[in-house]
Amino acid sequence: MKTIKQTLSRMLALALAFLLTLTVPVPALAANADANTENLKITIHNNKGLPKMDSNQFKVYQLFTGTPAKDPGISTEGAKWDASNWNNWTLADIQWGQSISEGQQSALLTALQKLDPAEQLWLGDTNPFAEPTPLKTAADVAAVLAGGDGTHPRDNAFMQGFASWLLDESGIALTAIAAPCETYNDDADAANDTLTYTVPGTGYYLFAETASEHTGKYDAVSEYIFAVMGDQDIDLKASVPDVAKDIVKDETTDVKGDAAGVGELVQFKLTGTLPENFGDFATYKYIFHDTLSAGLKYVSDTDTVHPLTVTVYPSQADAEKKQNGVEVAQTVTVDGKKGYTVTTSGTADQCSLEVVFEDLKALQQKAEETGVGVSAESYVVVTYWAEVTDQAIVGLPGNPNTVELEFSNDPNHEGTGKTEKKNVYVYAFGLDLTKVGSDSEHAKAGLEGAGFVLKDADGNYAIFKNQWKLEVTKSADVGETKQITFYDSEESAKAAQTEALGEEGAKAEVTGPVRRLTGWTGTTGTTTASVGTAIDNYKDKKKAFDKASSDDQKDPASQVSKDLAEAKAALSGYLLESGKNGEIPDVYGLDDGKYSLQEVITPAGYNTMAEFGITISAEFDETTGKLTQVTYTHDGKSVTYKETYGLGEALPDGETQEDMIAHFKAGLIKDTLVNQKAPLLPFTGGRGTMIFYILGAALILGAVVYLVFSSRRAKKI
Repeated sequence: MKTIKQTLSRMLALALAFLLTLTVPVPALAANADANTENLKITIHNNKGLPKMDSNQFKVYQLFTGTPAKDPGISTEGAKWDASNWNNWTLADIQWGQSISEGQQSALLTALQKLDPAEQLWLGDTNPFAEPTPLKTAADVAAVLAGGDGTHPRDNAFMQGFASWLLDESGIALTAIAAPCETYNDDADAANDTLTYTVPGTGYYLFAETASEHTGKYDAVSEYIFAVMGDQDIDLKASVPDVAKDIVKDETTDVKGDAAGVGELVQFKLTGTLPENFGDFATYKYIFHDTLSAGLKYVSDTDTVHPLTVTVYPSQADAEKKQNGVEVAQTVTVDGKKGYTVTTSGTADQCSLEVVFEDLKALQQKAEETGVGVSAESYVVVTYWAEVTDQAIVGLPGNPNTVELEFSNDPNHEGTGKTEKKNVYVYAFGLDLTKVGSDSEHAKAGLEGAGFVLKDADGNYAIFKNQWKLEVTKSADVGETKQITFYDSEESAKAAQTEALGEEGAKAEVTGPVRRLTGWTGTTGTTTASVGTAIDNYKDKKKAFDKASSDDQKDPASQVSKDLAEAKAALSGYLLESGKNGEIPDVYGLDDGKYSLQEVITPAGYNTMAEFGITISAEFDETTGKLTQVTYTHDGKSVTYKETYGLGEALPDGETQEDMIAHFKAGLIKDTLVNQKAPLLPFTGGRGTMIFYILGAALILGAVVYLVFSSRRAKKI
């Protein structure tokens, strides 16, 4: 609705210094009657960071008219006044402008003289419009605005207060004049935009932001702009805060994208700046609106190990070095106002976390106590932690986390605007594993009945639960959109699928079960040692089962069968088991890093695989935080997954670019685990042992014959 907050430029300050000498004309000032004082141009230049400008952006009010007058004490560049040397001249013959009708003039003079400094703080200690003599003419009002003696124009706060009162509180309904506007828009960079207004002639003009619907990067209101005399160029300053969001990877590195697995904690940092005209505000509302994706959960601010912190730094350098900052206590009050409040539920915009400064300027009063005040150069930094949950999206588009900053956007009125949203991304990964045998029968068909446990670099065991994945595809103006949701039961996933299919053009597919990581032993209530004991117990029960009779093995009610089933059930939360065709349910929720797979259940007739390590390495775009590629290493070989491949780029055997890209987007690392076929050894009592008996007997008989023969020969000698 509104455009960018703006301040007076230095040119405007010079204009006020020379041209707000709007004194009562005296004989010493001779009007330059020969000058062309009509159809003057006032050009407003956009600045970097401001949204696109448009011709409806400002209303123009002519407060006073006047004619250029030469003062012998002021040097001029030419003998005659013209629009290019206006700043060396002053105004004479001050009259009311077109925006103030004849019937309004007397009412305005009366209202100005009745202003109360206690209510209109911009006046200062006294009302200069009431002393020392009553106002009678437009020239009298102009003289007050010029600072009385015409040499010390009023400061910006006074002029802004005067304009705000005049337009909103005086009761005088000013009439905007017709001031044709020529708009220049640079589609490549709005910083080059200009608005050129043609005004009727020399005088004193007020430009006020309109309430028309403007769209842009920020939602804020410009300060009032005053222009006088001749052709002018006014450069507007960007005077809005900005906000950034980062992931704190370690104490010295902030990134826009990172990987994290289920159960891990991620630290986020929000950094807010302040506008250049912060000093022009009497109060300043400042609110961080932070939104976590469904795959992350805010860690309570009461967590003393992972607390929320709010710190005000005097400058960017201090913030980057984390020095000289003053932590703002949530319970601290300044003149009866809290430093800030935190809200994590029930927010109006459904965000996950709000950090609210009802009045950031109140903290300026802490400067004497802390040594750090709040100024336009200050940085406000919020840090907090979030936990990755089992609802984290694996692969693309990742788990985006957003912040936007709400701020006071009008130094003359109440109201707030918002910055554009800033994102960072947390990514999780998964495994797409297949179990095969080394023999021709199971090399392609897959090997059923294998069971693995997954361990992290510290030896902790992964804990899983079964979930069913619902993928809903819908048609949109920008193409197809996909939404993935996980459910704890197939029934609930099917119910959601039925509901999704009720929407026109929607497709919905349920797959599962998949193995969703829920955490790791050692960091949950389950100890790593207890799982190791359960694995050893399973192996013992399996040995006892293998030694039992075939009847007991076939009978589920036998003791060895029940013991083995019970031992396996104790491992159910940790096992990755191969089913038909050797497929192991997809694993979801891993961080990048080093892991190992240990085979706990080995299919009959195959050798148990030795425990082996795997590594997942992720790379991210430094600017956007988007995932660029994932590299998987196993058995000394590396495979890289990414969204695009170069022509002729080498791929793993049997894989196409389409397959590799699909796995990259799904976040699933593909691997094939091979069990070696055990050699066919003879068993006790079988025909296969006969040859060993015969050979053994022959060897023994030969040895006896040799000894006897040798003994007899020795005696003969």
